[in-house]
Amino acid sequence: MLKKKFTICVLLLMVFAVVAQAGATSKVGKVSIACAANFTNTLKKLAAEYEKTGAKVTCVFGSTGMLYGQIINGAPFDIFFAADEKRPAMLFDKNIALQPKVYAQGKAVLWSMKPELMSLPTWTYVLVSPHLVHLGISNPKTAPYGATADASLRGAQLYSEVESKIAVGKSVGTAFQYGYTGVADATFIALSQALSEKGLQGKYWDIPNSNKINQAACILRSGDVESAKRFMKWIESKEARYIISRYGYE
Repeated sequence: MLKKKFTICVLLLMVFAVVAQAGATSKVGKVSIACAANFTNTLKKLAAEYEKTGAKVTCVFGSTGMLYGQIINGAPFDIFFAADEKRPAMLFDKNIALQPKVYAQGKAVLWSMKPELMSLPTWTYVLVSPHLVHLGISNPKTAPYGATADASLRGAQLYSEVESKIAVGKSVGTAFQYGYTGVADATFIALSQALSEKGLQGKYWDIPNSNKINQAACILRSGDVESAKRFMKWIESKEARYIISRYGYE
């Protein structure tokens, strides 16, 4: 009889432990994030750190315009990390999202792994070099970093010089792959990508007079709002801000 009671007590303790653990996990919650491609490496690092709290983070990456379209059509995300302020503001105006907030300020750069180009001093030298045959850029219509690069080319009166060489990628992530795989001799990407492990294998050039890009995030009303709020609050912590700044964002 004593042995039977002991066994029951052990089983009850195991049940209570499982319930407590499940309760702790549910309190932290699961978060599903749609994220602009330029912020890929940064968010992966942030997600890994946040999951140490017991939460689960799932991420989908793509161009801001593409993700916006998915959200408009009912894609089940909790948070939208855009590469601009425009799309989150549009979701807020449509009452699809809560008030957006800028989470980072990024910068577009020109980047290359081609030895003949890496020795050149400025981005303009790269663009007029005979060694530049193909130039990568993300779609200016859907990717804010592509729009910024496009505006910089036109502002410097260099667009006509390179127009025939341009290879357009659907996102800044695709544009980076163009340069990394050699499809493009040079490519416009985010500074954060140039500072990544792969990016450090090449060289990047600053683009003078290029506007910095305010990147806003918003919590979607159709998702798990409370879990999303906890994640967004954590993003403001010193630990999270350090990770964001380490990847070249302000």
